Amino acid sequence: MTHPSATIIGAGIVGVSAAAFLQREGYKVTIVDRVPPGEGASFGNAGGLAFAEIVPTVHPHMLMKIPGWLMDPLGPLTIRWSYLPKALPWFMSLARNSLPDRVKAITAARADLAMRVVSDFETLLKTAGTADMIRLQDTLRLYENEAQYLSEAQERAVKKAYGYEMKRLSGDEARELEPALGKNVHCGVFHGGWFFLTNPGRAVKSIAAEVVKNGGTVLQDEVVTLEREGNRVTGLRLKDHGLHKVDKLVICAGAYSHLLAKQLGEKVLLEAERGYHMVLPNSGVTLSRSLTYAGSPGAATPMEMGLRLAGSDEFAGLDAPPNYARADALWTNFKTVLPGLREPDEQTTRWMGRRPGTPDSLPVIGPSKTTANVWYGFGHGHMGLTWGPSTGRLIAEAMTGAKSNIDMAPFRVDRF
Repeated sequence: MTHPSATIIGAGIVGVSAAAFLQREGYKVTIVDRVPPGEGASFGNAGGLAFAEIVPTVHPHMLMKIPGWLMDPLGPLTIRWSYLPKALPWFMSLARNSLPDRVKAITAARADLAMRVVSDFETLLKTAGTADMIRLQDTLRLYENEAQYLSEAQERAVKKAYGYEMKRLSGDEARELEPALGKNVHCGVFHGGWFFLTNPGRAVKSIAAEVVKNGGTVLQDEVVTLEREGNRVTGLRLKDHGLHKVDKLVICAGAYSHLLAKQLGEKVLLEAERGYHMVLPNSGVTLSRSLTYAGSPGAATPMEMGLRLAGSDEFAGLDAPPNYARADALWTNFKTVLPGLREPDEQTTRWMGRRPGTPDSLPVIGPSKTTANVWYGFGHGHMGLTWGPSTGRLIAEAMTGAKSNIDMAPFRVDRF
């Protein structure tokens, strides 16, 4: 019996998940990436399984904060001004998608995508023997004053309407749970629907290793171009390995995916939302759960390698050098609510990664509209780790003709 074959471009959480679910459907799979599995954006994220984050990144209330953020070069959102003309179409679309009717529709689509996050993750990690990395403790969101708390009331109400639990704690109750918190924490909210992984990169590597164990191949190489005949991709021209023939192709190349889609005649508005992290092996604080802080977008997450402070959005394109002062700013911000946080030392590491972001806060999932044997899975923004396994399952369902549990129309590639 001849098994169908699929080549997946991208060895992040989305790509390895697609490979794993396709293997379950009898596919022979090859993963191609220029770096090893789990060493791109999947490596350095905040580790959150934030399936309750159904409200899009930019909504009317958030839009009001953006001008102030942009005035601070180390604030939560920054644009390198020389890059603005290139990014302008993306930001214009972002503004259109922040209108109330669009926010409502986008929220519903994100809620659909979140329905099976934990079960899909557990399916893959249990098989790989690494399910112990999932921590089921709810995240605690922190507020320094009542105004901060009230400013997010509408967002909490939307989440509650979709069934996510939001429980307010006093400052003292929050400190009882997490003694490392400072006296300036006015209150906190138990954020149902937001768990975390203790090592996202290792989780991705474990799924990839299981794919290889089951007969799959991981090929470390760079895709130079897609070879086409008619309305099909017949091969990948690789930098080192020459021509790799293709039966079916899945593009999960993160922030580089739109460049491949462009070769197929499909225009996608995609920007690299550059995020930073700092890992402190000697942080001086002990946490039992992930923390988020309303005063500064980002998360503090206890991981195997130390305390990871992650967040920030920087728009500077794919190739601009990192500005690690943005990673240092994360430490400064979290020091506000974690007064025992030690200064970075020689063991502290800093990192920058490129999140693939769309202006409507929804990924591209599903078939190409121009090329018969191509499917897409990219554009998850801050939600790549959270939605990665579910995206892999949805791609496998689309490729095998299985009926999906959600409406896939909001994720189509030709919506831009």
